[in-house]
Amino acid sequence: MASPEALVSALADPERLMLFARICTSPDGLPIAEDRHTAKLAMRLVSAGIVTVDGDRYRAVPQAFRDSLAKPANDPLEALFSRGRLTAIPRPGKLRQALLVKLAEQFEPGRVYTEPEVRAKLAAIYEDHAALRRYLVDAGLLQRSNDGRAYGRPAEARSGLETDGRRTHV
Repeated sequence: MASPEALVSALADPERLMLFARICTSPDGLPIAEDRHTAKLAMRLVSAGIVTVDGDRYRAVPQAFRDSLAKPANDPLEALFSRGRLTAIPRPGKLRQALLVKLAEQFEPGRVYTEPEVRAKLAAIYEDHAALRRYLVDAGLLQRSNDGRAYGRPAEARSGLETDGRRTHV
């Protein structure tokens, strides 16, 4: 279920708005577009949840607006995600810190992870996994060995990574 902001964002583009209007006014749904540009516009409406693909037709989902407004107040972090993937990294500040804390929860405290394991976890969330990893390390939420092969989430108990400031030693 999309937030009201996500719905407005999906309709903010004049071409998408016109396409949505055409879909809404087509009693049997609008036939799926054959040109790539229209298909791309439609997929943005589908990802926002206000249009569905039903066989070979696009159909409007009017209840998406009602459902969106019926939701409790948004968690600011929720607006950063679409279909479980991070869409943008916020600027430095409270929101970014809250995001990093949430991402750090993907890692079990005290466990040592290899670089490919960290990459796989973060790549499933965001395309630029290296930036996420760097921000997590810089924030002290993930420790990194000097050779960059081992990572761990800080824990009270000894984790197998010995830390020296923000850098760690295996």
